[in-house]
Amino acid sequence: MASLERIGAKKLEFYGAEPHLCFYDLTYGDMAGFKRKLDRHGLSIVEINPECCTYPNNLASKDPVTRLRSFRYFENVIHTAGVIGAATVVMCPGSARKDEDPEEAWKLAADSMSRLADIAETEGITIVMEATTRNYTVTTDHRRMKRFLDACGKDNLGVVVDLMCLAQTGETAQDAYDACGKDKIRSVHYRDGALLETGSWANRVPGEGTLSLDADLQVFDEQEYQGYFGSEIRWSTDPDLNTPELVCKKNSGLD
Repeated sequence: MASLERIGAKKLEFYGAEPHLCFYDLTYGDMAGFKRKLDRHGLSIVEINPECCTYPNNLASKDPVTRLRSFRYFENVIHTAGVIGAATVVMCPGSARKDEDPEEAWKLAADSMSRLADIAETEGITIVMEATTRNYTVTTDHRRMKRFLDACGKDNLGVVVDLMCLAQTGETAQDAYDACGKDKIRSVHYRDGALLETGSWANRVPGEGTLSLDADLQVFDEQEYQGYFGSEIRWSTDPDLNTPELVCKKNSGLD
């Protein structure tokens, strides 16, 4: 937090995972202590982005133990957001294994997210989800996202448009707006991406990848988007960008 304060950070999207903050065993005291640390450094969290893919969480799992453990994990994320004053939480609704019925996973995911949305409503929290590949989520494009939102029927469920995930789903920012509607686009993950030889996509600092970021940003301008742009960048491919200050400067597009 000291380094974030040093580079002038104020509002953050927080990636919750070990070793910084793991939501499995978090108590109220841990949440309150985290809030005090944020306050000491003049920082506020606008969105919590908990680890959804590496940890063994799956809200659409047929295994009741896995599903309950996943539910409790995300429930703790919601309560943490309430304590620290974060208005938004990112979640993956779960996915089907390759040998499972996708529609059954869809029903389990919709049930889980509807219940979590009810809990989030008591904390004044909005939950957002992103469309990406089927190994992470049942919402594999924004048309399916709209269908999923309709199935859940909760006003505090929305969409985070991830610019790299748009490349994975073969869509544009305009496609996301056309499918889900302006009122459901609540957050944006602003990052570049590069297609690797393996066929998977990798995060890149804006300008180091191959995405049409300017075209997507133009769409957000035209749609009068008023929310935050979060970044999931961990490092640069440029060895000269070797301090938080330099990476943040390039990531913001500022001279």
